[in-house]
Parts: sequence; structure tokens; C-alpha cells
Amino acid sequence: MVLLTELFVAALLGLLIYRAYRFATDRPSPNFPPGPPRLPLLGGYPFLLALDYRHLHQAAARLSQLYRSKLVGLYLGPLPAVIVNDYDTVREVLQRSDFDGRPDLFMARLRDEHFQRRGFFFTDGDSWRDQRKFFLKTLHQFGFGRRSPEAEADIQSGLEELISLLRDGPAFEHERELVDPATGFALCPTVFFALYSNVVLRMLIGARLGREDQGVLFEVGKNSIAFHRGGDDYGMVLSYIPWIRHLFPKASGYELLREVNKKANAVVLSLAQKVESSYDENDMRCFIDAYIKEIRSGKTGGVSTGKDTFGFEYDQLVIGCADFLVPPLSAIPAMMCLILERLIQHPEVPEKMYRELTEVVGTSRLPTLDDRASLPYCEAVIREGLRLDTLVPSGIPHVAVKDTQLAGYQIPKGTVIVNSLDYIHHQQEIFRDPDSFNPERFLNSDGQLALDLDKSVPFGAGKRVCAGEQFARNGLFLAITSLVQNFTFQLPPGQGGPDLSQRATGVIRTTPDFRLKFVSRR
Repeated sequence: MVLLTELFVAALLGLLIYRAYRFATDRPSPNFPPGPPRLPLLGGYPFLLALDYRHLHQAAARLSQLYRSKLVGLYLGPLPAVIVNDYDTVREVLQRSDFDGRPDLFMARLRDEHFQRRGFFFTDGDSWRDQRKFFLKTLHQFGFGRRSPEAEADIQSGLEELISLLRDGPAFEHERELVDPATGFALCPTVFFALYSNVVLRMLIGARLGREDQGVLFEVGKNSIAFHRGGDDYGMVLSYIPWIRHLFPKASGYELLREVNKKANAVVLSLAQKVESSYDENDMRCFIDAYIKEIRSGKTGGVSTGKDTFGFEYDQLVIGCADFLVPPLSAIPAMMCLILERLIQHPEVPEKMYRELTEVVGTSRLPTLDDRASLPYCEAVIREGLRLDTLVPSGIPHVAVKDTQLAGYQIPKGTVIVNSLDYIHHQQEIFRDPDSFNPERFLNSDGQLALDLDKSVPFGAGKRVCAGEQFARNGLFLAITSLVQNFTFQLPPGQGGPDLSQRATGVIRTTPDFRLKFVSRR
């Protein structure tokens, strides 16, 4: 009897070991890219954390080295995934409709009050296509995604307000946090939160906020940057085992992310309600007016379906507007700070920009988009900043919408595809001396901008290209050139230069908050 018991236990143990081995070595397809084993609950995600928990895109690069493969296959929790560390293959993924899906991540769901899939960044299917078409077409009418005199005038007004604040100091109570009245040092990136968001706000609600009323934009911007810093570019543990939020609400990041999204959404909802209170179906003043018209003409009256499919509903209006408002609130200001750190690190660059600006624009007015073609070096600086310090290092993940192939591998339907944008922007075969800050790489022998030399894709490409690319490029050009035209940059005493090691990678790459003095050139 004892012998039978021992044999049974040994057989059971052997079976468990066999099952554990099969689980760990399971591959989603017979010809799947090589990668780390699968662990319970989290899949291969812990290996990324172990390699570099602060910068997962760098951990992904390490995996490519370890497995000697440009494509790395692994599980992210229960989801099969492929990390692409190759320029040509990333471009292929971005252009092929086979990979136009988005993963269903809890980090995206927690943005909605009822944890439903809403907005644009993390949705797909017919609902996404219909809503995306309406949002882009309607916002285009109000100046988004195209060269718009109104939008450019709004940015110019914002820049005049910003320059006044930086040069003359705070004029309103909320500005005292932005610029120290005693020392003149500005808090970055917070000081830039209203610059771009106020432009999009006019498109959404029909009016931009005056300088005295912009405090709300800075408060929402704080929540927005907290979300960007609090997440990570692979969805966090929360996305793979959502129930962990009940056990560790703070440690899992859930409490912070949920709270900052609630605050931001509450502001968007209050703005929408204010617009609706004076709604006139014969006077479409702004995007929200147009969306409310669709809600009122529909059958649901804007009430949520309670499902992941969605139409013209108030919850989609809130998350959709947030998707267009959040990048101008904090992502573009974060990119500004990444570029400013490079300019401080390379003081010869802003001086060369200033000489070009003085020759072309002078000092009596701010640069405009009409000056852009005559400012090739300034434009090259912006492009080099976007390449070298890719704002979204791993892009926003795609999903294979059907069984397909990629680079000779079999990719099953539902596989998450992570495009390592930062990796390909530092790929030696594509960019010579890729780790150096060298704006001249985008200029020809005559010193003119050569767009064919810029192979970077910081905003993605294809149908999933960032809808705000043109807005961001235009805004960064106008802001950086205006700041260089009017100021030199001075760090606090005793700080020799930017400490790039303090940068963090969350949903986007960010600098820590830092103080910078904008010293007037006049």
C-alpha cells in the first residue's frame, strides 16, 4: 500500500512538472519568434521588469540581443505578443491592415467610469472606425489636422501669454506655482500645460480660456502627466491581473491612475454640459455642439450601451475628447522639455537657431508657419529631438486581426504587436551615429531640409498614425523657435547640466519636474 501511494505521488508530481514545463514552453504558433518562457499569470512580463523596470523599451532591446532575433515572442499575461526591433518590419506592421487592432488592456478600461472600452487610442472595430471618422472630419472643420489660421492665431496668443509670464513673472495667483516670483525660475513641464490645450479647447467648446482663467488647465494637466508617468508602455501588471487592484490598490498603481482619470474626465464632462446648456441646433459653434446633435438625433439619447461596442454616447464623448485633449495638455509639453534638455546640453544649437531666426524673422515678431521653409536648421532641430528622444518609445500596441505572417513567422489572430519606435530610431543601419544629437543629419549639402533623410516615425504611420501629428509638429516648431528667439536657458545654481538618467518611461518618456530660468535676450 505504501509503495502504491509513493508511486501515485511520484506520478502526480511528474505530471505536474510536465504540465508546468509545457505551460512555460508553450508557443502561440509552431513558428513563433523566439523569446522567454511563460510564467503563471504574467507570462514573460516579469523578464522585462527584471532587465530594466524603469525603461521597458530598453529591456525589449536586451531581449533581442539575448535571443539574437529582431522579433521577440512572449506572453504578456494571457496575451501572445511579438516585440519588433527592426525598422523595415515596424514600417510593415504600421502599414498593414492585418495589424490595425488594439489590445484590450485594463489600463485603458480604467479610464471609463464603467470600465468599458471607449475613446480612440485603445479601441478598434466598427465602433472605432465610425467614431474616428466623425471626430476627425468634424474637428478638421474647426482647424484640427490641417493648416488653420485660427489654430495658428490661438498658438500665437498662447505664446505671447507664455513669453509675458516667463519674462515679467506671474500676474495671477495660479501662476505663482508656475514661475517663482522671487527667482524667476519656471516649473517645467507644468508651465507649458495651457499652451496647446487651450487651442484644442477652442475647437471642442468654441472658446479658449483667458490667462486669468487657465488655472483649470494646469490642474487637469497635472492629472494628465500623472497618468502618463504612472503607467508603462506594456500596460502594467494591472492589465494582466486586474483583480490585483482589490488587494493592492496603491502598490498596483490602480488608485492613482483611477483618480487622475476621474478628475480629468469630470472637467471634460463639465465643459460638455456647459456647451449643451446653450445648445442651438442651428448654430454649430464647436465640436461638442456637433456631437450633441448626433446624440439627440440617435435612438439611445446618449445613454451608454453598457457594452464595448459604442456609438454617439456621453461616455464616448468624454473619453474621446480626453483622447484629443490629453496630448496637448501634457504629452506635447513633455516633448518640449525633452528638446529643451538637449538644447541646454548642446548650447551651440540654440545659438545657431537664434542666428537663423534673426536673419529670417528678426526680433520684432514671433516666427510663423510661413517662415518654416526658410528656417531649415530650426526644423531639423525639432525633427532630431523627436527622433532621438522618442516620446512613445514602444508606440501604442497593435493587434493582429487575423492569422497572418510577419518576417517569416506565423502570427496568430489576437497577437499583440509592440513596435519598438525608440529602437528603430537608434538603429545603426538607418541613422549614422544614432545616439548623438545632430540636427544636420536632416540637411543636405546646401543646408536645406531634406525630408528623404528623415526616416523616423515618432507618430507612427498608416491608419493608426497619431491623429495629432500635424498639430504637434506645428506647435513644437512655433513654441521652440519662439522660446529660442526670446530667451536663453539657465538651470539653477550648482546644476551643471540636465541629468538624462533621471528621465522615466511611463506611457510616454518624461523628464522629472525641473526648474528653468528663461533669461530674456532683450
